[in-house]
Amino acid sequence: MLEQNIQLGYLENGNIALLSDNAFEHEVKRVEYYRDQKLLMLVYNNPENSDDLLHYELDEEAAHKVDVARNVLIYSDDGRTEPKGYYAYLIKVGTL
Repeated sequence: MLEQNIQLGYLENGNIALLSDNAFEHEVKRVEYYRDQKLLMLVYNNPENSDDLLHYELDEEAAHKVDVARNVLIYSDDGRTEPKGYYAYLIKVGTL
């Protein structure tokens, strides 16, 4: 698996985007946001592949933007192949 840098972005329509410099191994089925820990987890559309917890806590501004978003755009562009983008579900776990 290639080293992957993932950044959180914000779209004009209020949704969020996860931008990667390499393709994901499998399609992301949903992104889970754990409100109490302010962490995001990627859940893949492949039962054999483990999920990926993004190991950085969101700051207050980013956490608020994730809280009000309805969907997440998954976008990858490695510079060698066609960029790939699609929407995935955003599931929020925990109380506000």
